Amino acid sequence: MKRANGTGTICKLYGNRRRPWAVKLPNGFTEKGIVKYKYLSYHRTRREAEKALAIYIQDPYTLSKLTLKDLYEEYYAEQEKVKAPNTMSNHRNARKHLEPLMDLKMQEIDRATLQDFYYTLDATPSIVNNIRRTLQGVINLAVKKGIMPPSMKTVHKTIDLTAKRQNEAHTHTVIPKKTRKWLWENRDDDMVRLILVYILTGCRYIELYNLKPENCYDDHIEIIQSKTAAGVRIVPLCDKVKELLPVMAVPKYTTFLKKFKEVLPGHMPHDTRHTTISMLTEKGVDLRIIQSIVGHSQGRSVTERYTHISLEAKLEAVNLMEI
Repeated sequence: MKRANGTGTICKLYGNRRRPWAVKLPNGFTEKGIVKYKYLSYHRTRREAEKALAIYIQDPYTLSKLTLKDLYEEYYAEQEKVKAPNTMSNHRNARKHLEPLMDLKMQEIDRATLQDFYYTLDATPSIVNNIRRTLQGVINLAVKKGIMPPSMKTVHKTIDLTAKRQNEAHTHTVIPKKTRKWLWENRDDDMVRLILVYILTGCRYIELYNLKPENCYDDHIEIIQSKTAAGVRIVPLCDKVKELLPVMAVPKYTTFLKKFKEVLPGHMPHDTRHTTISMLTEKGVDLRIIQSIVGHSQGRSVTERYTHISLEAKLEAVNLMEI
């Protein structure tokens, strides 16, 4: 039976191919009025291709495998042709914060995913707005290409971008010593070990997510990319951290948050940093050393700004912590 115009077609490609049957869709017209096509997917048999096309006709957003990273790169290339250097710099800065979402397929990104992302985003209001503009531009491109539904063009109108900043002081709490002891006793679990590493290093989620092997040493790690200049630092590894290694790879944020809440219901990932600071403070560690370990700004005091905190002093401090 002939399909309706504009609903796509199936063809067999030339040559010795593992998946010779292709689904292709109309994609505009040439200057001579001839229909242009784009390939959507490839299959081993005609029957598989027909099934894929039927699924696409029913729900045109299910077959695309393009990720946020793919669409960001295309969007960036388009913007680079028409936008000023400052705008392109903003897009590049936004990309650093969007890293936890980059491997998600565009069809996996919905309002709930974005709300979780913004809620846990550790950034100033101006940076949040910059990220929103960049991300919405990428989403609009995906809608234009037929990868996401038109409703996503207004998705940011339904997302609360201010909840975290307004409620942060009430949201984040210290993980109690009793709970920390339970974590240590159950450190055979991969996720528990990873959470303990966050507690014992004071790192932000994104810092360990972006950590590369070449920045890892026996007694410290180097954070070379952070949201502030103070965040670029050397983080000491206490003896307890070494007992936990190796740990699982840090998963994408949506997966990380889900697993984190399964282990520690009622807590958020940023609570680990509050816990680090609390444990160091309880042991009487100098504020400047704590700031140097967790990457907090040391203020404008000339004495503080130019005080060098040695790795040895940091190691001595973190080894005082008690789980």
